[in-house]
Amino acid sequence: MVAYDFGAKRNILRMLVDRGCRLTVVPAQTSAEDVLKMNPDGIFLSNGPGDPAPCDYAIAAIKSFLETDIPVFGICLGHQLLALASGANTVKMKFGHHGGNHPVKDIDNNTVMITAQNHGFAVDEASMPANLRVTP
Repeated sequence: MVAYDFGAKRNILRMLVDRGCRLTVVPAQTSAEDVLKMNPDGIFLSNGPGDPAPCDYAIAAIKSFLETDIPVFGICLGHQLLALASGANTVKMKFGHHGGNHPVKDIDNNTVMITAQNHGFAVDEASMPANLRVTP
């Protein structure tokens, strides 16, 4: 699996390795072409700081990945970049989520996980294309 480093915390990468993932970590501005040459089984978009909208280099690469059958997933900034590449918008939150633990429901398995969040931007639900869904 290729992991894009937008400011990834080592613990997140360690948790992927602990679960059997063989990671190749690449810098944030690595081109889609270079990543696709690696023939990855999946692409992980890491967390990181700031507003995702100016990261046009990442959005362009992610759009290329979405045209393949390679699974792509992201957390925090990576999730926001994935949304932008998919046609949604992001918005600056009036009050960001910083330091608190938030429950997140897995609607497929009907389970709830407690997550730690630290972000000031969110995906604008009203702007999401029909092929995306919001999970509670």
